[in-house]
Amino acid sequence: MRDDPLYVALGIALLMLPVLLLLGWYQNRDVVTGAQGPFPAAFGTEAPVAPEHVMRRKTGQRVLVHGLSVESTTDGARAVNLRTGKEYWRYERQNESSGAMSFDVSERTVVIAYRETLVGVDLRTGKRLWHEDLGDGETFRGVRLGAGQALTEAPGAVRAFDERDGRSLWTAKTPKSCPEVGVYDAYALPDHVSAVPVLCNVASLDTDAEQYYLLLGVDTRTGKALWQRRISHPWGVVRGDAHTLAAPNPDTDDSLAVQLLDMSREGATPRADLDTTAWNPVGAGSGTVLLATDAQGNGDSNHDTVLHAYDTEDGRLAWRLKAPTGQEYGSGVIADGRVYLVRQPLLTKADAKRRIPGAELLVLDADTGRALHTLRLPAMTAPNDDVYFMKLDVHQVTDGALSLSWRELWTDEQLIITD
Repeated sequence: MRDDPLYVALGIALLMLPVLLLLGWYQNRDVVTGAQGPFPAAFGTEAPVAPEHVMRRKTGQRVLVHGLSVESTTDGARAVNLRTGKEYWRYERQNESSGAMSFDVSERTVVIAYRETLVGVDLRTGKRLWHEDLGDGETFRGVRLGAGQALTEAPGAVRAFDERDGRSLWTAKTPKSCPEVGVYDAYALPDHVSAVPVLCNVASLDTDAEQYYLLLGVDTRTGKALWQRRISHPWGVVRGDAHTLAAPNPDTDDSLAVQLLDMSREGATPRADLDTTAWNPVGAGSGTVLLATDAQGNGDSNHDTVLHAYDTEDGRLAWRLKAPTGQEYGSGVIADGRVYLVRQPLLTKADAKRRIPGAELLVLDADTGRALHTLRLPAMTAPNDDVYFMKLDVHQVTDGALSLSWRELWTDEQLIITD
């Protein structure tokens, strides 16, 4: 009886059961390291005034906040000490079959979106604050933070949760023509209002429903939809100041009809038009919208050699700046009344994978275009891609630091620069 193959197989199975259970536990465990050392101090309370100190870091989907770089991982997020480059904390849910899909960061909280779950993580400690099962994860899930709230999509609606404790705060219904929603951003406005750009009919390839983009004005206390307005693709929309969006008019075939929209509790109403022959925004903020074109001003070239700055109050051209011969501009960031962007040599496909010297970080006065500071950048290796991606862009300016890298963050070379 003891040599019966059935008993032998049963014995082996019983012996293997603890091993399999242990392996399953190991593969499905959460990884929560907690903070590794004191919370890193911010480099400053405002954007850098005269950035000079350069640190090289690897690129990726990341956000600078305080003295940290928060970046996505396959199963969650991690924070890296900007000064040392060492991991400060890591949070991962390895039992989520779909992995982490997106994340967003505020001054206090990191919220990670999985296909069916939102997780709030404390920025200082890396420990989980809350966990919300949503149970409707058939498509990509996004999350955006604004005014202390975490916004994500729901069937025919936008849902908001408190970023610190995960309480369900409100649900804003979208129109019947918008049953499948994708949340792109959340613009916090005065008087308890958020303007939320969404994509309607995310899965229209399956339903033949019209895809369109909608800007929703939502009362952040009740979730009441105060107003709605069709907009062009959110990637072509820039925020000029606390209450102004600049975007091409989606109701016309003229892609150059660029409007300044005044956002308030009452609605998003056109204030003025930008007098431009090309729409290629490369920066916005502090009351300025910055466009870039080629020397002919038609925006058709791969090289952006001229900057055009427009005032968001009346749409007038405030200043214009042409790059020296053989140079062009990347995209930038406007913060605290200053423009941060790179001026670099004109590159061609022949420059791919070459070390490129001669690029400069410029700090300009946003109102006048006057040069406030210039920093020669170390040589960087151009990506192996087309000319469009061979631009050095400033991606973020905050807490006394800025980050720049090759466009789209597809390469491993990133610079963090501080005063």
